[in-house]
Amino acid sequence: MTPSKRLDADGPDLDGPSASGRSPQRRASAPRDAVLIALGYLISYSYPLVSLPVLARVLGPHDLGVLLTVLALLQVIVFVTDFGFGMSSLRRAAEPRARAEVGTVARILAETCWGRSLLWAVSGGVLLVIAMLVPSWRHQLPALCAGLLLVLGGAWYPGWLLQAHGRVVAFAVIMASTRLIALGGLLLTVRTAGDLTLAVVWQLAPQAFAALAGWGLLIARWGPAICRLPTPRGVLTALKDAAPLFAANASAMVSGTACTLALGVASTPAQVAYFGAAERFGNAVRGVMRGVGDAMLARLVHDADPTARRSAVLTVAGGFAAAGLALAAFAPLVLPWYLGPEMVPAVLPTMLFGAGMLPAGAVAVLTLLAARRHRYGIIARIAAVGATGLLLACVPAAALGGAVAMACVVIGAELLQALCYLIARPTRQETP
Repeated sequence: MTPSKRLDADGPDLDGPSASGRSPQRRASAPRDAVLIALGYLISYSYPLVSLPVLARVLGPHDLGVLLTVLALLQVIVFVTDFGFGMSSLRRAAEPRARAEVGTVARILAETCWGRSLLWAVSGGVLLVIAMLVPSWRHQLPALCAGLLLVLGGAWYPGWLLQAHGRVVAFAVIMASTRLIALGGLLLTVRTAGDLTLAVVWQLAPQAFAALAGWGLLIARWGPAICRLPTPRGVLTALKDAAPLFAANASAMVSGTACTLALGVASTPAQVAYFGAAERFGNAVRGVMRGVGDAMLARLVHDADPTARRSAVLTVAGGFAAAGLALAAFAPLVLPWYLGPEMVPAVLPTMLFGAGMLPAGAVAVLTLLAARRHRYGIIARIAAVGATGLLLACVPAAALGGAVAMACVVIGAELLQALCYLIARPTRQETP
């Protein structure tokens, strides 16, 4: 095996730890890595914040609604295509053997990309059939087809592999730069309501651009050896490994939808708006910290030093706590200005979402520790318990207390999951 080239110059070469097996430089850089990834995700979230008002003015209410419908359909395909590979493949690639052998890295990469492609083909085919049967969607087939092709390109983005091998700067730069390029393309080309397909393209282009950049970096490091075809058995094994994580993510997705639907049925549209605004801010924090957590998972899997693992855990927990406290503190100051005075009732639910980042951080840490031990079944079952508790409580909460009560239900679901993790913690014999 030829010596590998470094992907970037963001830190020590992770393929060459010290003789003791420890990597002090990596331990010291854990908070820095978290900051870099968080900045990349923040720029990523700024893209829709800038593009949405632009598209609203260019397309108008009707075509903007059509665009959001198309994007919602395509997001389902993105969700199915990911399938939990983001965590399962990252964990596999972060193991010491995978970090040392190009052949193992290439096998994991091929199984992940082709497994995602198989899921894309099945779910995308179903979507196109449904679109042809629904008259209002049939007219959007060009936009759906263009979007599906970009979703396939994004499915090949090896961001999880960059994080597994400590290429944090590369990951953050790719994430930020591709969003900025797509935003520039949108501003330059989408000028009339007839540019709906172009609007869809620029909304989904960042991940496809990132795939090109990511593969360029991988080939620059490992050469053609990184490109290989998987075996059908390998793809099926990878799908089976990621399936519990898909079930856990599906539970979370259903929970989020259930809150909004319950408020729509048992409360008023205004309460839906207040809760939806608060939830968007909370989801922004969760999205940023999920990216940080993925990077820290690589450290938890690869680094055998307890101090390094403790640093990774504290980085995730501290990030959630700091972001939650900031959200709770700034909500009364920012929301009335950002959303308008009529949205002042959204302040209290947003503050509750900020407070809820504390139990959410505990759940995130416990989930990472379970993933490190490959306890994916536990992750799926606990997510299902949390979703079930939320589903049982959401309708009474919507009827009795609206957005404020629903935010409390979300916090309760997080506390329930944290309790379940503590009950299901591994015994001393099970702990590696």
